[in-house]
This record gives sequence, structure tokens and C-alpha cells, in this order.
Amino acid sequence: MTLKTVPASIAALLATSLLLAGCNDDSSGDADGGKSSDAPTSASTGSSDSSSGGASESEGASGGELTTANFFDEVLEAQQAAGSFKGRATTTTAGTSMTIETEAKYEGDEALSHGKTTAGSPQQLETVSASGVVYLKSEGLGVPAGKWLKIDSKDPANKDNPFAALAAVSDPETALRAMGDLDSLELVGAEEVDGVDADHYKAVMNTKSYAKVLGLPADAATTLPKTIPFDIWIDGDNRPVKYEVSLSVQGVTTSTSQTYYDYGADVEVSVPKDSDTVPLSETGLG
Repeated sequence: MTLKTVPASIAALLATSLLLAGCNDDSSGDADGGKSSDAPTSASTGSSDSSSGGASESEGASGGELTTANFFDEVLEAQQAAGSFKGRATTTTAGTSMTIETEAKYEGDEALSHGKTTAGSPQQLETVSASGVVYLKSEGLGVPAGKWLKIDSKDPANKDNPFAALAAVSDPETALRAMGDLDSLELVGAEEVDGVDADHYKAVMNTKSYAKVLGLPADAATTLPKTIPFDIWIDGDNRPVKYEVSLSVQGVTTSTSQTYYDYGADVEVSVPKDSDTVPLSETGLG
């Protein structure tokens, strides 16, 4: 995968939304970007049928019932309650894999994260996310060596730039509105992930709100699949411990496997100074 390829970047964005997003305590009430008062609430609603082998109610080992309507809110609130976590994601696009190790923390409702690719990844990348702004450091981004590319979704100069969606999804409330409700949710059963007891779910997310909420340009929006099936494993406190997704954008398949661990660990995230950054609008990317 390379950030020089816009469709692949969008695919990676979709696949790793849960990692980048936090949960705003006020966003689950009347935000209307992806929430619907008549949304289905049964875990078996959607493409799952009562004849499916999975359980119809999602009350396994996890901390409370999860439904299509409350899934993202409950899971992300549980992550926020932990205060911090670490993660490792491997994304494969067109046969090329990149692994990034991430640590994240919450300061009130604000999520801050830092990620860096492992030494064996084909493209070295470092990223920081804070206050709805994403900072990237890598070759080929059109910025001087040692400088960070600053992607601010609220900067008017970035309107219709697909890379701005990377920053938009890092904002807690925006991410929740973009993800909206699940089309379906099925509890597969209890499984162990790296020594942690967890419930395995199969779910389907609808992307109808992504383009509008994240500010994607019309041509980029048409490349998105209408739905994204994914698997996620949830621990006894409703926190994710593993996440897997595979999707195709313009004939290119991107698969991501993400693990989450060390909840509550000491995490420090340093945000780059403005003097060390170059705005996206000055690079010609997108």
C-alpha cells in the first residue's frame, strides 16, 4: 500500500476507522449524520437470518448487549473509558503489506494517537492524530525531509481533497456520524484472542454517510462499496481486541487485520509544532 495512490488511501481509511476514532459522550444523542430513530435494534437484523448458525442476541462474554444501532457507540465509549490502548495493524493492498504500530490516549473527549510503520514495511510512515488534524511523515508527500504533512479537514483550502478524509475520521463525533448504524450484526460465539476471552461478531457497515460526512469528492465517493462486512472480537468490557476487514475499491482489494491491547497503559503523544509542518494545500496531493 502507498499513500501516493488515492483509492488505496481511501480503502485504508475505511478499514481502520475504528482505530482512529474515539467516542464523544455527546455524539450519541441527536447527531443525524448516520443515526436513525427507526433503525433496527436486534443483533440478528439485516442480512443475518434466524436460520443462521450465530446467536441472535449479542450477550456473550461482553459487558452488555450490542445491537446494530448502538454498536459503535458502546464499543468506542468502552475504549474511551479505558483511557488508552495500543494496537498493531497490517494492511495488504495489491499484494503489498504494511504494518503500523499505534498507541492512543484520550484527554476528555479528545482522542490522540501516534503510529509508525515497522522496519519491514515497504513504505516508512509516521502519523500523529489530534483535534481532527492528522500529521504524516513519509517520503513522497511533497514536503521537505524532517517536516510533517498537516492534514486539517476544517481548512477550506482542503475542500474536496480525498486526503482530508483522513483527518475528518480522526474527529470523534465525525467518525461516529460517518459510520452510522450497522446493517447487520451477528454473534458468532466466544473465542480467545491472544489470551483474552472475547466475543466474535460478524457485522456489515453501510457507507452511505461516508462521502457526505467526511467531505469526499463526488468521483471518490462513487468508488466506495455500498456495504463493508467485517469481523470484530470484543472483550468483557465491550472493548475491541481484534478487527478484520477486506474490501475492494476500483478493482484493488485491501485487507486489514488489527489487534488492540494494553488498555490503560501509559501513553504519551507529542503533536508536531506548526513550524515543523507543511499544509496539505501546499503540496499538490489529492
